[in-house]
Amino acid sequence: METVLITGAARRLGSMIAEELAALGCFVWIHYRTHEREALILKERIIHAGGQADCVSADLTEIDQIDAMLDHIAKSAHGHLTTLVNNASVFLPGTVMSSSVADWDLVMNTNLRAVWYLSARFAERFPMAKRIITLGDAAVANGYAGHALYGLSKFSLKYLTEQMAAAFAPIIRVNLISPGFVLKGESEPAEIWEKRSTRTLTDNDDIVRSVLNGVSFLMSDPGMTGSELILDNGMRLMSRMGSVIKDNRH
Repeated sequence: METVLITGAARRLGSMIAEELAALGCFVWIHYRTHEREALILKERIIHAGGQADCVSADLTEIDQIDAMLDHIAKSAHGHLTTLVNNASVFLPGTVMSSSVADWDLVMNTNLRAVWYLSARFAERFPMAKRIITLGDAAVANGYAGHALYGLSKFSLKYLTEQMAAAFAPIIRVNLISPGFVLKGESEPAEIWEKRSTRTLTDNDDIVRSVLNGVSFLMSDPGMTGSELILDNGMRLMSRMGSVIKDNRH
């Protein structure tokens, strides 16, 4: 049985990935930081559907809590981790000039340092480890001026993925999935989301399913590593070539 740790799995895309992998027969570790209630509800939902799951908490900005989380998993009955899904992320607004040192520490330690540290410890501590899947963001290719630190952290994940793929080869395959506009932000006005989610070449309604299919593909693919799987329904092309595309559609 595949045993998977998914960070930030209590809600939103992380919870969907957890249910998808549980339905495929994986034992799922649901990581959360503050959303304990949602994590427990997700666990019960997975079990009710015939799957297997448990919950584990940690603040990923604290190295000792990451270590404690891995200790807890390693000592459990389902401690033979085979897969790590780095999904947890902080989407903090702020430009280069308006962001503070505290903002930098929060975003970089969650979105980048935790991916590096947790992945390295996963590779080191779990003999059955064989794959790491990290969630990036395809939109960073077009710039994130209003979310500068977030954009920098996600942009850096491609380089980190390549470095880890080389370091952990040939045993562990490391890949990056970069989705487009997947879910409306919790504080994002509906009209802005509607505008953003239509900036794609194809219908964006099924993009969540595309991302889940991407995760499933990387779970089964025997050799792909050091790669970025962009699943944005053509969003990045629409942003760069919008005028040409519009002309072609008339």
